[in-house]
Amino acid sequence: MRVIAGRLRGRRLRGPRKTELRPTGDRLKESLFSILDPDLRGASVLDVFAGTGAIGIEAVSRGASEVVFIDSNEGACRLVRRNLDLCGITSGYTLVHDDAFKALRRLGREGRRFDVVFLDPPYDWGPYAELIALVFRLGIAGEGSRVCMEHHRKVVVPAAGIGHRLVRTVRQGDKRLSFFAVAGGPADSPCEA
Repeated sequence: MRVIAGRLRGRRLRGPRKTELRPTGDRLKESLFSILDPDLRGASVLDVFAGTGAIGIEAVSRGASEVVFIDSNEGACRLVRRNLDLCGITSGYTLVHDDAFKALRRLGREGRRFDVVFLDPPYDWGPYAELIALVFRLGIAGEGSRVCMEHHRKVVVPAAGIGHRLVRTVRQGDKRLSFFAVAGGPADSPCEA
């Protein structure tokens, strides 16, 4: 696992020792950031189910001004901190060790809003629709925000919800990246790649 572009390009990141964490592979990460890259300079990024921190660290490498990492797993939080240290990242981030729903509600109460939200729940997890809906309902993602969820091809993600809609799905083997935006807002027209 490595940082693939930006000022930290080529830096090696530590991976999980246990199989419960499933880091986003380099190829899928390249697809994700080829879509997001124009939006990252100075962006605020939220990395939910951060795992190794690879997505948030890639965002910092590409110019994001702030990243908030959320993970409920203590071992994952230690791994994120270790990878941040390996990359020499000492500021511009917050690491939250908490349940995703609790952490999102707290960010919503604080009035936090992000330009990019990346959601990478475990593939056998259940409440995908509720998670996406909460991000939009709390205003964490708003007009112009990009919300992306990584998931297995067998997972059914909602095409729309109150105030948001699916705008793009990228396929790569058994994995998918589904992009969501505010309903009625400027976004790509629905498509699959």
